[in-house]
Amino acid sequence: MPAQQRRANMKKLTPIFTCTLFAAALSAEAAVVITFAEDPNSLNSSLSGTDVFDFNKLKEGTNKKVDWTGVGTFDQLFIKSADAYGGAMDKSNPKGTQYSLQGAGTKVLSSTLSLKEASSYFGMWWSAGDSQNVLDFYLGDKLVSQFTTASLMEPLPEAYDGNPKDRTINASEPYAFINFFGDEFTSWDRIVLKNTGSSGFESDNYTSRVEAWDPLVDGALPGVPVAIVSGKETKQVTVESLEGTRWNIGKTSVGNVPGAPAPPWLLLIAFAAVTYARMSKSQNQIA
Repeated sequence: MPAQQRRANMKKLTPIFTCTLFAAALSAEAAVVITFAEDPNSLNSSLSGTDVFDFNKLKEGTNKKVDWTGVGTFDQLFIKSADAYGGAMDKSNPKGTQYSLQGAGTKVLSSTLSLKEASSYFGMWWSAGDSQNVLDFYLGDKLVSQFTTASLMEPLPEAYDGNPKDRTINASEPYAFINFFGDEFTSWDRIVLKNTGSSGFESDNYTSRVEAWDPLVDGALPGVPVAIVSGKETKQVTVESLEGTRWNIGKTSVGNVPGAPAPPWLLLIAFAAVTYARMSKSQNQIA
């Protein structure tokens, strides 16, 4: 399109129109999208630019005020050696490593991670999963979302059942890497992991990132979508149900292939607003 025609089209964008679009964007309700790793044997996040915390250097038993360098602080953690129920494997430890546990007869019924900076991504390897495992995400005193892993029990395929070092071990419970993505409106500065019954909440390889997932930078959303959580409301989703949204999931990077979904509408609004501002400034200078 000729530059002159582009300028003519941009004149049609009024400040009232732009502000109205931004007001609509800002009024949208915050949400967290949960995915599980496509590979049942994946024990780590595939998202780039993250910080990872394992529990391999901590003493077994109760640990108080544990520092996650550059990321935040745990009020308390109960650390256990690898067994049938937890402990992610790595090259140096094919039989598993130490892991975090809430409940299961320990004195640590919950663990709180206080972040130094509000963040929009969290991931963890969830092992020996059961319906009594709960995560609460807070921003200040406001509950952003509460996720009960009961909603994961049915959507996870049978391929995730049993400990990945030997699927016959504890074959009745799932093991999977779980991702929590805040949308463009959503971040949290505190995460509470707790168990609401007599079982245990076993997890490992905590992963955090300040920046929200951006399809134009990060490519396709990692993992298989399972739910959208807003406050205490959890809605199960699928790849098909997210088609056409900012969470549209493809096997190739968004925006890099012919026929790829359009960029998220909020980004388009922002681009339009910036372009309009630049055009207005340019016209004022000419005048």
